[in-house]
Amino acid sequence: MPMDRREKLNSLVAAVAEGFAGCLDGIYEEAGGQMFAVALGILRDRALAEDAVHDSLIKIAKFAHKYKKGTSALAWIMTIVRNTALDLAKKRKREVSFDGFYSIASSKYSPEAREGAITLERAIAALDADEKKIIYCRYYLDMTVRQTAAELNMSKSAVQRIQERAESKIKTFLGGTNGAPETF
Repeated sequence: MPMDRREKLNSLVAAVAEGFAGCLDGIYEEAGGQMFAVALGILRDRALAEDAVHDSLIKIAKFAHKYKKGTSALAWIMTIVRNTALDLAKKRKREVSFDGFYSIASSKYSPEAREGAITLERAIAALDADEKKIIYCRYYLDMTVRQTAAELNMSKSAVQRIQERAESKIKTFLGGTNGAPETF
């Protein structure tokens, strides 16, 4: 039975912690696109986002021994990317925004998939600031409700309530009436 993505990333990070630096390629293959999307959303500059991903891979190699087995490697990786991108933004004195974090439409996808991704981007763009932050933490950084609540200084119940509202808005936008996307 093939390993799912989460198990594969957990194994790759554990292998890097044991000194198998070549496994960084595997981490990049599995999560590189998502790492880049998170960095680009924060930095809004392709070159800086590439630098953030590169620096993040170096940090992953350096701190892999601190990764707690059994937790989400993807969340750990995305937290490193986010923090690295935020550090770069501070150094460059750029304004950080959650508005562009959801850049998911990529030229590597088929035209149909790209169209769906663009529609999803529009749905997320229509969310309010708290909803965007929670969707970002939960789905892009793969954080738990508890981690998201701590990160955003909210209660768990508030995070859950806002997440449900955001997901409902996205579903409404994507489903619309008679199968046509609608705005909210």
